[in-house]
Amino acid sequence: MKKNILWLFVFILFSFNVISYGYDYLRVLDPQNSWRSGQGTIENAVISVRPQGMYMEIGLYLTFSAKGLYFNVNDTLEVEFYFDLPQNSIIHDLWLWVEDDIIRGEILDIWKASAIYEDIVKRRRDPAILFKRSKTQYELRIFPMAGNQSRKVKLTYLVPAQLTSNSISAMLPMNLLRTSRYTLNNFNVLFWPSAQWSNPAIPQDPLINFESKSDVIAGHYYDAWVPGDKVYSSLAISLASPLHDGIYLSTMSKGGEGFYQLAFLPSKALSLNYDRKIAVLLDYDVTKTTLSQDEIINSLKYYLVSNLTEKDSFNLILSGTTIKRVRSGWVSADSSAIVELFSGLASNPLPNYSTLPALIQNGVEFIKETGMDGSILLLTSADQLGDYRAANDLLDQLKNTVNPLPPVFVGDLANTNYSYSYFNNRYYYGNEYFYLNITRTSKGSYSHMRSGQSLSQILSELIQSLDGFISSFDLHTTMEDGFCFGRFNLGTQSTIYLNTPVIQIGKFIGSSSFKIQTAGVFRGNTFSQSLSFNLSELEANDSLTNKIWAGNYISTLEAQPLTNPLIDEIVDESLSNRVLSTYSAFLCLEPNDTILACMTCLDETKFVSVEDEFEDEKDIDSLSIQAFPNPFNLQTKIMIELPKNFDASNVSFRIYNMLGQVVKTFELNGGIHRNSIQLVWDGKTDNGEAVSSGVYIFLATGNNFNKSLKLMLMK
Repeated sequence: MKKNILWLFVFILFSFNVISYGYDYLRVLDPQNSWRSGQGTIENAVISVRPQGMYMEIGLYLTFSAKGLYFNVNDTLEVEFYFDLPQNSIIHDLWLWVEDDIIRGEILDIWKASAIYEDIVKRRRDPAILFKRSKTQYELRIFPMAGNQSRKVKLTYLVPAQLTSNSISAMLPMNLLRTSRYTLNNFNVLFWPSAQWSNPAIPQDPLINFESKSDVIAGHYYDAWVPGDKVYSSLAISLASPLHDGIYLSTMSKGGEGFYQLAFLPSKALSLNYDRKIAVLLDYDVTKTTLSQDEIINSLKYYLVSNLTEKDSFNLILSGTTIKRVRSGWVSADSSAIVELFSGLASNPLPNYSTLPALIQNGVEFIKETGMDGSILLLTSADQLGDYRAANDLLDQLKNTVNPLPPVFVGDLANTNYSYSYFNNRYYYGNEYFYLNITRTSKGSYSHMRSGQSLSQILSELIQSLDGFISSFDLHTTMEDGFCFGRFNLGTQSTIYLNTPVIQIGKFIGSSSFKIQTAGVFRGNTFSQSLSFNLSELEANDSLTNKIWAGNYISTLEAQPLTNPLIDEIVDESLSNRVLSTYSAFLCLEPNDTILACMTCLDETKFVSVEDEFEDEKDIDSLSIQAFPNPFNLQTKIMIELPKNFDASNVSFRIYNMLGQVVKTFELNGGIHRNSIQLVWDGKTDNGEAVSSGVYIFLATGNNFNKSLKLMLMK
């Protein structure tokens, strides 16, 4: 009896940890007996992308099921989907499929919508309801779903894009697809071009190709087929930058009001460019980070290509027993030269241990040898300089080499197993004390993953801050025959860096010239500039700019101390613009005499590629994976049962962490010639390093299918 209770506790603990990892999770339950529940499955997914100026519109099609949860046709279930979107995202539509009909959601205040939904759940009708729970957190519920059936929805939202001088990109919602109990076999990304926006790419994986297609109804579009295991990676869609001479400006009119989107890149728009010289130092301790070398190097290459030009110069310096300068001097930073240099690197060019002190010393000497007009960008996961005595000694040694030090910009990638020290009445984590001091002394900057920043965020922040900032910067928009008002600066902080765009959404009254007036101080020199644009000559016209403005206005109101008049204003703006707020909800109801199916809603999933199946789908479904014990402490046995006559010669078996990195690859010598396979995992990586406690994903991958199983290591 005690043994059974113990195993019940372990099972509950495991289930809780799987579901509560982050905010994103998908659950299917019997609302009348909520203890009958489990993790849901996403059967199909399609991501549709349309550029909308400084935002991208994402249409996410998802089909949910209770696959593998032992419900049956007589069960009446509810789907609960909790998910995160990036800050400043704006949801503006919800569709629900009722058989073959599409029901477009009605937006209501949250109290009315909730009352209708809860009443319907009792009466067994067909609704879906979508809430905004915080700045980034959302909740979708769907009812009913039979135990052996599925439900399909479409979420449509606007997400802020990341703009550089060479590209504009937006993250795809991989975190939502990772909530599935069973990994998707594949998913599709559709892109809808226009005269200004074309040639999409996914920079993190150049093997994912967009195929140009056309349809009588849909027109011209691009379709990319993506393997299901890519849900464990961070993927973005990227386009060429829309900036012209450092400026993007689009306007639209609706209901007698004008709306505008403005992006202003100071370096280009103000002709404040200067030649940048960046020595990139790479150091890697495999035991202190969850990032792989490939992920670090591929992301670095992408951000260098996106931000540097042929006027800039760079070099790579790699750690090791012998510090390696990839080139003896500076290299032109045009995109082809960057790609060529990186393509010449060996696979995993860094050792799995740190030689940080020697690397920094070599980098400082390189800057000294080449004229003292360069900066250092250091990416490292080391932590051996945590003690202030070791840190101070190295700082003194570097200053003896050259004083003052060149600007040093540090990206600290240590996010696991790092040490800490206590002195000066505070804790310092990893090499934090050393990094804080060297960046302050050299007038550089310091970013780290412990704050929750991703590798992409750190690289973007550091590369942009390399150029220095504009002090006392002012940007003012106006009209020749009117004025601008209701301005919102997206993501702009008090410090304006030379190569960080100022992005503004606003309203205007007037019909002739749009004026941009700027002033500030850069490197001790004052500047002032006025630019004018004739509205009739502007080609861009982003159709959802009014929703983007409304979403930012609502977010500003939600951040204030709330009063009844303020809540009324939020609800009014939300309902009049069909923009979700914390005081409204989208509600889909079954069709009847007053609620009709949407005849203008275009189901874009009809246009996706249909890939040839690798095996019969029923055979794939009968492939089973089990692990015992699970959760485990020392090791777990993974049992795979293959269907009869199943050709598994191209099947791979890997274990991923929750960040999507491969930690273990199983090699089966001579291929697979049997139906039963047993693998043993001892909680170590391919390099023999022990991983930390947590949830991991075992993934069997074939040509066009994936089968997954969650594993939990408890030390």
